Amino acid sequence: VAAVSITSAISSAKPPASKRERPRARAATLLAFFALIALLVAFLLRALPFRRRSLRFSADLALVAGLVALFLTPFTIRIFVVPSISMEPTLRVGDVILVDRLPSFFGIAPSDGSIVVFRPPSEVATTDFVKRVVARSGDTFALVDGIAERNGRAIREPYLANPPAYDLAVSGFSLDLNGEPLAGNLASIPPRSQWASGDRVPNGYALVLGDNRNYSDDSHLWGFLKLRGHIVGQAIAVVWPLSHIALFSLE
Repeated sequence: VAAVSITSAISSAKPPASKRERPRARAATLLAFFALIALLVAFLLRALPFRRRSLRFSADLALVAGLVALFLTPFTIRIFVVPSISMEPTLRVGDVILVDRLPSFFGIAPSDGSIVVFRPPSEVATTDFVKRVVARSGDTFALVDGIAERNGRAIREPYLANPPAYDLAVSGFSLDLNGEPLAGNLASIPPRSQWASGDRVPNGYALVLGDNRNYSDDSHLWGFLKLRGHIVGQAIAVVWPLSHIALFSLE
């Protein structure tokens, strides 16, 4: 994820073939979506009594396109207001962001480094959170002395407010915080049947952390995030305030 003029893209290990194919899957999903819009517009153009090559035709076409977009937008885009300082400096309290709901609708997992809006475990909160994905299913992850490593390579994180004051690692079929397995009623640790390996993020889960690492209620406190049924969507832009407008690339 990269925020134009605000945040830079993070570097990570070269993903396996299945992960390199995700951008193609997302592109295919978006292509299908726009094809659906085109078909709807074409159908309406044939159904309505337009007088082609006229000013009225242009106005009617714009009206039809607007109505189609108005109908589909609530199902594809969500507006979210940032509620806390946990993602500073990337996102500030009160920032209005647009969230792409299509990937989650089609079951496409968010990419490493993407900013997502999600429903946290019910024991943690009942309101939606916004954090950054730092590791996905099958990834190794360790955060030691302020340096995060994914799949054996350091992650460049220029967007961090401050270095984290804790260590975190996927290890022994658990998530270790400062060398001790995360425990307690809030700990979201999947059963071993969900793990392909004891040192990799379990299948169907992800690790999410705030960019303001020391002031964020995230995976380092409550464990792994289950993707299915919890991901609302991926942040694509900050649209307000005008002084903080930014676009995020979807990879």
